Amino acid sequence: MSTPLRPRTIFYKHRAQFAAPEITTITGDGAIPVDRDSITRLTKGSAAAVTVAAPGAKNIGRRLEIHGGSDFAHVVTFTGSTLVDGTTGASITWTSAAFAGSSLTVRALTATLWSVIVNNLGTIA
Repeated sequence: MSTPLRPRTIFYKHRAQFAAPEITTITGDGAIPVDRDSITRLTKGSAAAVTVAAPGAKNIGRRLEIHGGSDFAHVVTFTGSTLVDGTTGASITWTSAAFAGSSLTVRALTATLWSVIVNNLGTIA
């Protein structure tokens, strides 16, 4: 005689829903804030000069996305040569391609370094 099958109870862990950061548009020269995760779109009608400060201890883990939104080679300067991309030494600038769609995504891995996650069509120097 066989034993009847009992229904299984399956437990699911609750998955938290996280809202994506709002997209901030920079229409001129300026600075990208590092105190929150952000998506920044650069739309200046000429080459923009934008800066990103070192993350600092309280911002370790922050993620920044930077997108070229106009057809100019925007220059983003990471103050103090704080940008690392897996090549020799730390870099100081990312220059977008001279057309909309170029992008850079970085994460703060330490208080003094931004690490490149994705570089789409830009130049790191």
